[in-house]
Amino acid sequence: MSTTTRTQLLDAATSVVRRRGYAAFSYADLAEAVGIRKPSVHHHFPTKADLALEMVSRYSGDFMARLRSAQQPSLEQRSTGQGGPGAVRLLEFYAGLYREGLEDGQACLCATLAAEAEAVPEEARRAVARFFAANVDWLTGLVAQGIASGELAATPDPGQAARGFLSAVQGAMFTARALGDVSYFDGVAASAVERLRPRAAH
Repeated sequence: MSTTTRTQLLDAATSVVRRRGYAAFSYADLAEAVGIRKPSVHHHFPTKADLALEMVSRYSGDFMARLRSAQQPSLEQRSTGQGGPGAVRLLEFYAGLYREGLEDGQACLCATLAAEAEAVPEEARRAVARFFAANVDWLTGLVAQGIASGELAATPDPGQAARGFLSAVQGAMFTARALGDVSYFDGVAASAVERLRPRAAH
């Protein structure tokens, strides 16, 4: 029961932050959403800083796990001795993670917290920074892989290409949410992928 309640609190808090921001929720809101008394929220998370850190840790862990899983070859690929998905497909998958929730008005948890950095507790801010560093590292490796395979255009700085792609996807996510238009995100994300491909592949 305790574990279930803790998970429900994390789910409720994460949903509110992704929709309305870190400053938009209180423990009273969470208690009402989960159907418990406010002191019970403090039992699981003594401070809002504790809750913020655990939200980020869980979200980041799940996000990176999905990226690692996406890189694994399918059963069909393994049976024919092929490797995992190509760079373009993985870039599209990555963008899709940021697209999730947009139709429900939700943005990436860590991007939302980064936009409110001054209001977010220090430990959670550091965890958010680690999330983005891990994202850039993953994308940099993917770009380098794509260049080596010929799927992506050669560039002297794969890290810069990775940072540019991440920035394009995140900016599109926030703008699409403000416009209430998921197709805006789709268009920008597709263009960001195309810019990384060799010209002959366009």
